[in-house]
Amino acid sequence: MIPRILLLTLAAIVISLGGCTAPSAPPVTGIPATSASAITSPPSSMEGINTQTQVFGAGADPNIITLGPRVGSHPDWTPYPNKYGMEFVLDYATPVLAPIDMVLVGFSNRNANYRIQSGEKVSPFDDLMLCFESASPDWPGMIIVVYHLFTSPLLLGHNQNPDCGECEEWGSRVQQQGRLFFDVNDIVSPEKGNASSCDALLGYTVKRGELIGFAGSVGIYSSVSFCFKVSHTSENPTVKKGNRYLHWVQPSSFFYWKCYGPHADFPGGVLAYPFECEGYQLPVEQHDIDFKYTANP
Repeated sequence: MIPRILLLTLAAIVISLGGCTAPSAPPVTGIPATSASAITSPPSSMEGINTQTQVFGAGADPNIITLGPRVGSHPDWTPYPNKYGMEFVLDYATPVLAPIDMVLVGFSNRNANYRIQSGEKVSPFDDLMLCFESASPDWPGMIIVVYHLFTSPLLLGHNQNPDCGECEEWGSRVQQQGRLFFDVNDIVSPEKGNASSCDALLGYTVKRGELIGFAGSVGIYSSVSFCFKVSHTSENPTVKKGNRYLHWVQPSSFFYWKCYGPHADFPGGVLAYPFECEGYQLPVEQHDIDFKYTANP
């Protein structure tokens, strides 16, 4: 006879995988006092800080924000309900950079040739989503979600393997795997939709300023969306499934930002703008949308 405690443990595992539900985590330490943010303090030096605010698009829905300022840098630009991030308005296929050191923990490939929205055909509809966890002591446990990407060097098979690319209509196929974060849920997803064909480098660490992908297009509009879920000691009342100690924040008003450069001085907690600015350029080969990383460092 199988012991009852073992049966309960196995049942919990089956429910977690079958329902794609991540277990709730215990409280965490929270934001270090040395991390510059809207709820701690400004950085010690404001040199070069917040110089590129013209590229910020619509912010997150204030109703989904549960930590820090609720309103973004463009309060007159109305976000859609439960929108949990903000856009950086970038040209199509612009290289997208890592704002901090972070580890790839999950992905969802929802790229499609078109999507029907409000009766209109929107084509193309780039919607590759990557989920990362912070590897920076400035932001322990923070989650970073990036979507509306055209492609990424972290998915070795994307647009290389015929089985991993865009589908015809948005929603007709989803390829996903790993830890995924949405408005009120975070889940752990087993491989879905032949996700292995994308050959994602799950567990790969990208450093601040390194390439993570290329901005995609939704119809004639090109941009990339960034969302941040910050670990804090308070509970998030909007969470239905997952970690109740993670909070969506308003990226343009919660963080301080600075252009990345190999010799730039980043005060604690300050994020790098996720695009080339102030003269910094990635290596030439990383401007090619077919560029892929070759190994997990």
